[in-house]
Amino acid sequence: MKRILVLLLIPMILLANIKFDGSVNSNEWSDGEKYELLYETSPSYNTEAEHRTISYVKNDQFFLYVGFQVYGNKDYIRAQVRSRDGIFYTNDHVIFGIDTYGDGRYYVGFGANPLGSILDYKEGSRGEAERSYNVEFEAKSQLTEYGYDVELKIPFSSLNYPDKDINKWKVLFERKLYNKGVESRYSSNKVIAGAGCNICQSQSFYLPGKVSQKSKKRLIPTVTANSNTYRDSNNNLKTDNTNLEFSLNGIYEISKNNFEFTINPDFSQVEADETQIDVNSTTALRYPERRIFFNEGADFLNTDSSAVYTRAINSPNYALKIYNRGDKHSYYFLDAEDEITPLIIPGDQRSYSATLGKSHANIFSYQYNIDNGQYVSFLSTNRSYEEGGNGFLYLSRGLFLLDEKYALRFELAESQTEEPISDLIATDDRSDDHNYRLDGEKFDGYSGMLALSRSTENWFTYLWIGTKSPNFRTDLGFTTENNWKANNLRHEYRFRSNGLIRSGEIGISAKLIDNYDNVLLQQEYELNGEINLSNQFEFRGGFKNNKKLFFEGNSFSNLTNINFSTTYSPSGNFYIRAGINDGESIARRIAKPVVGDSFNYNISSRYQFTDEFNVRIQYRYQELVDPITKDDYFAGYISSIRGTYQFDSNSRLRVIHEYNDFNNDSYTQALFQWQPDSATIFYIGGTFNQTDIEGTWQREGSQIYMKLQYLFNFD
Repeated sequence: MKRILVLLLIPMILLANIKFDGSVNSNEWSDGEKYELLYETSPSYNTEAEHRTISYVKNDQFFLYVGFQVYGNKDYIRAQVRSRDGIFYTNDHVIFGIDTYGDGRYYVGFGANPLGSILDYKEGSRGEAERSYNVEFEAKSQLTEYGYDVELKIPFSSLNYPDKDINKWKVLFERKLYNKGVESRYSSNKVIAGAGCNICQSQSFYLPGKVSQKSKKRLIPTVTANSNTYRDSNNNLKTDNTNLEFSLNGIYEISKNNFEFTINPDFSQVEADETQIDVNSTTALRYPERRIFFNEGADFLNTDSSAVYTRAINSPNYALKIYNRGDKHSYYFLDAEDEITPLIIPGDQRSYSATLGKSHANIFSYQYNIDNGQYVSFLSTNRSYEEGGNGFLYLSRGLFLLDEKYALRFELAESQTEEPISDLIATDDRSDDHNYRLDGEKFDGYSGMLALSRSTENWFTYLWIGTKSPNFRTDLGFTTENNWKANNLRHEYRFRSNGLIRSGEIGISAKLIDNYDNVLLQQEYELNGEINLSNQFEFRGGFKNNKKLFFEGNSFSNLTNINFSTTYSPSGNFYIRAGINDGESIARRIAKPVVGDSFNYNISSRYQFTDEFNVRIQYRYQELVDPITKDDYFAGYISSIRGTYQFDSNSRLRVIHEYNDFNNDSYTQALFQWQPDSATIFYIGGTFNQTDIEGTWQREGSQIYMKLQYLFNFD
């Protein structure tokens, strides 16, 4: 019987005979599977879609082809030429999502806008989208008299799927549009709150037949060159010789086991991170991971306790990973030797950091996949240091759907620490059991989390209980504070309508945090709400009261804050966002913390002058003043202006200028980027740094850099 079914499916594995030009001709696609996007899921709740959207899927032996015919709303289409993943916001687009295992562990989304600019992402069972995820595929689009067409061409080697003679893959289709100016979303399936992940609820499937088991075989060599200018100890500008580096990445797949390596990788951050304001922070700041090597497999490492933060692997001589996405059993293993090791030491309401020498890192993750996104998982990490010592972590986690409304999530972890020996952290601070210096102490810690949620069309309730013991650390993760036990309860009411107010929500929450000496650290109550109007205005506001707040031996009470923000996007060419926060905050970076009057506001806006050229401006201001003397504990702002010219969907030129009033310095960065596929990237640019010294701008240094990374695809 199995052999007969394979023979019946032979016609489906012949060439698909698609003229890949962005025009979805009904005759050309007549032998493909046909799907329609029948439901509006936002802002309405699974109502009938006003405009028609038809999708087709077909395949040959090596490629999956998807076509979209997008009807209606032609006068309101928003589309610009954008770089990869730049069309998530303020652009019409269509998305094809596919879950080849059908159990909801994750799905991959492929999309394009009416001008052929693309997006891709991976979304896990909890709805967390990894937008840095990039894979190989092509897209072409055309504007039509009825709207627009999109064609996608996806190599099977870009997908992970079971090795079966008969495949049955779960699929979904989505459309984002501005229906008469109102941001809306259509879907091929109803999306029921509380019924599991989006792809879990899809009732659409595609049977590709017996597809080629073509394995990934890729090499990605990289050459980088940079030259730095800086001030030496005599305050003279000095320029280093040009530094030229070569590195090699490789990907090889055999029997669904994926092996990926990198030798002498260039893990430098070419594009500048958006500067975060940390003038009143006592803990380290977290930045997103953008490096390609850590793209695939990131879903294995996501935990509530931030047990893994891959940017902690900073400058490895080599790194390799092996992963397999089996039908029920999946695993991931990473090994790396780091030349420069950043280390965060969590403490009681603050963190300490040091940059050590060499270290060796290992990560292992195993996951048992159930269905509808449910799973049980085990994770372990180890980092050993050249200075001596190591940090182990063991973690288990799981997600279960109790019924159509209730979901349960848990996480338990144990850490075992033997500190390296170094004088890079000089502090007399200590916990009850040990100090925070790196002096070879040994201790164990633990963390735990339990979350229960109830979700319906209008109501959402969430109970979260968690803890990190005083000795808990994550040497390969991002733990900035320990010694706390937290309880958080939130209740929301959500509503939708067809009038001026299209959707909104109002919620109340309560938070209680104690330490392990049973001292109440925080007792907080919050009321907030959100309203989305049909004229593209969005309003958010909230009131927060910290009934009790304890910080480093000092107790405070009845600190209040009011916040309000708005977003307005009347067209695809313009948006503006503004927010304000007024109330009371603790001045945390003075000898004796006190409460001051806090006032923060921010504004950002972007204008699209042409389909290719846009300018974005941003201004963020924060101040904290003595309520009696009106003296500033701190006051300042960060302003930036960014201009981007998008030559086409593969190449762009961007210029950024940022001024930091807190530090009295600025930088200007010019960067040309060419990215024709997921891994081929060419950068050339420079950064120029200045400091304001008593009203006179002085050049502090500069960097000129070039990077060429090229994908050789032998699939």
